[in-house]
Amino acid sequence: MHTSNLIAGARFEAARQVNGASDLTARPHGHSFRVIARADAQYPGHEQLQAALDAAVAPLDYADLNRQLAQCDDLALAAHLRAALPCPATLSLQSSPQRGVALDGDTALNWIQVQFEAAHQLPHVPAGHKCGRLHGHGFGVRLAADARLSGHPRLEAAWKPLFLELNHRYLNDIAGLDNPTSEVLAQWLHQRLADTLPGLAWVEVRETHSAGSQFDGQRFRIWKEQRFESARPFDDKGAYTGHSYLVRLMLSGELDQAMGWLLDFGDVKDRFKPLYRQLDHNPLDQLSGVRGGDSVSVAEWVHAHLSPLVPELARIDLMQQELRGVSLMFRDAMRWPLL
Repeated sequence: MHTSNLIAGARFEAARQVNGASDLTARPHGHSFRVIARADAQYPGHEQLQAALDAAVAPLDYADLNRQLAQCDDLALAAHLRAALPCPATLSLQSSPQRGVALDGDTALNWIQVQFEAAHQLPHVPAGHKCGRLHGHGFGVRLAADARLSGHPRLEAAWKPLFLELNHRYLNDIAGLDNPTSEVLAQWLHQRLADTLPGLAWVEVRETHSAGSQFDGQRFRIWKEQRFESARPFDDKGAYTGHSYLVRLMLSGELDQAMGWLLDFGDVKDRFKPLYRQLDHNPLDQLSGVRGGDSVSVAEWVHAHLSPLVPELARIDLMQQELRGVSLMFRDAMRWPLL
């Protein structure tokens, strides 16, 4: 059994000033906003969801938001857009590459995205594993907290001392990070923030643009992304179109205490490789055992073939465009990451 979501997205440009804000957003300024909505796949379809989101965004594009809305901070703007949709939806609004909000039912989160540069090596990997060598990353970190308790300025203030502690350091020398996998680092950050950041929801850590981990105080989750180029049926007359797909494999489970990870990102990639070869540069409706070439069918096909090899698999996102795709959740739903 699984839950299927449709994913639709939109962008718009708008000006505003946030009355009562304690940071630079109190000044007149502009943004390139990005909004993503997730709705149950039982909703009539992608075209209808996309049309509804486009209609909600249209009055805000190249507009003065203060003239459109009584409140136009990120949270109020996200609530306005979600209320304009004709179906229940999880909604994420990103006002800049560094900050945004997410709404799911009665839960509202503020998040910020930050970076630091550091070196590390993993001491327990098998001989010859590349991560056993001294190397470095431009790490990405995302912090999310209950919007009622911690605003963006508070999140940014909480991050500053941690940045000073981590940036341009050899992570293995820091207490608690002698085995600095991304999972261990996410847990370390969560522990450091839990007592000082009210409403802390989760911490994400990304070593590369295609893989990352999350810790919410109880559960570890990781994801690995890969792209493939494929064709799919376009109409009932035999015509085909094509996409550059992104598949996001999300895992949930217990931490291997010896290795310090849920599963090696390289192992996830290797186990997916036989499926990747069948997906890449092929017509998706002709995959053996697939029930159709649509994104939901293909994601179900990936799950059926990959879950015996990766029992930790919890969610698959299959994006046929940057802001359009489907999400299949099988367990431990992982609603928040990567909206």
